[in-house]
Amino acid sequence: MINRLRYIYRRLLLKLIPARSYVLEVGVPPHELILKLREIIHPDKLYFLSPSKTDKPYSGKFSVNKFVAIKNNTGNIQRPIKVSGYFYIIQNRIYVRIIMSNPFSILNIMVVGFLYVLLLFFRVFPFEKWWLNILLWSVPLVMTYIFTNISFQRLYRKEKWRFFKLLNGRRLTDKEIQMLKI
Repeated sequence: MINRLRYIYRRLLLKLIPARSYVLEVGVPPHELILKLREIIHPDKLYFLSPSKTDKPYSGKFSVNKFVAIKNNTGNIQRPIKVSGYFYIIQNRIYVRIIMSNPFSILNIMVVGFLYVLLLFFRVFPFEKWWLNILLWSVPLVMTYIFTNISFQRLYRKEKWRFFKLLNGRRLTDKEIQMLKI
């Protein structure tokens, strides 16, 4: 019963939070893994500010044991998706923790917060009843959250499978992740 409630709780959180995390056991050697990642990620120092003018689907950076990439969306107005990967070598096996998120969800919420500060500063209360004002003020927050989360939900599924196929990996279960302490 407790496991079922925990499962329902996790599924609900996954619907509400625009981020996903996976741990994969990679089936390719390290040098081949780096070559595959370099095929789709264009190294760029300012990858987070603007998309690169490249034919590769991602712009990002590589470090010793990690990579960060943001999807290039030069032709459309879709929200980019950020993929962070962390490499672990345990008992001669390579594991990659992939975290997919919407890098602009926090920025969107900050813009709405700034809007609220302006509304309070200029004392914008269109209705006499306080609950109608609260309802009116909650509309931009709810709309921002819904559009941010819906766009992320739609995009991350395609990108998840792209990275799963690229890394030729097997997704680890929660028990395996706990045993490996990744």
